[in-house]
Amino acid sequence: MTDAPKILFVDAASRYGWARGRPGEKPESGSARFAPEDSSQGAIAWGAMRFVAEQIQSYRPDEIVVEAPLPATLVNGKTTVSTQEILMGLPFAIQGMAYGLQMYRVSVARVSKIRTHFIGKNAKGEIAKPMVWRKCIALGWISANDEDLSHDRTDALAGWHYAGTVLCPQLAQPIDDLFVKAEERKRREAAAADQRLAKTEQAIREESERRRSIMEKF
Repeated sequence: MTDAPKILFVDAASRYGWARGRPGEKPESGSARFAPEDSSQGAIAWGAMRFVAEQIQSYRPDEIVVEAPLPATLVNGKTTVSTQEILMGLPFAIQGMAYGLQMYRVSVARVSKIRTHFIGKNAKGEIAKPMVWRKCIALGWISANDEDLSHDRTDALAGWHYAGTVLCPQLAQPIDDLFVKAEERKRREAAAADQRLAKTEQAIREESERRRSIMEKF
């Protein structure tokens, strides 16, 4: 689907998640920190700017979408003032660096719209994040054996799919329950086929070894 735009989604926080790819294709994703723990706000902002600069220069996205921070009225008393300042400032840092590199297609997406799109309801974080995580597993976008199984990563994947659906609704992969179940069934069948093939190959090797041992006796 070369006509589909390359989308980079960033769930911007001190520890951030990212996902990128074209709508309809399996996305790449991950999570990391913009700076080591207990770093200054300046160090975190600089880390965000360097990250987006590297993405623009190496991946060359057509669209960058950043998760919009929650309004202060919704997080007052739940987090520190410093954390609020970081969450509010990171989208501006990312947009500023993108602008300086002549990348002008940068937008924000509200978490309420992302969750409603991806899991069918705008649930609170403690309920929504595990639901998003399980759906990303079911879709095959991450594996239960991956080293990075963070909610930051899967939140970014949900945001990436939402962005793709808004930008290219005709190309975005379906994520309804029937499709998810079909994908899970295909992966189970593929895994079973791999196991059968491995057993067959092992049996062939053992038979070959048995015959070789017999021939050596003559």
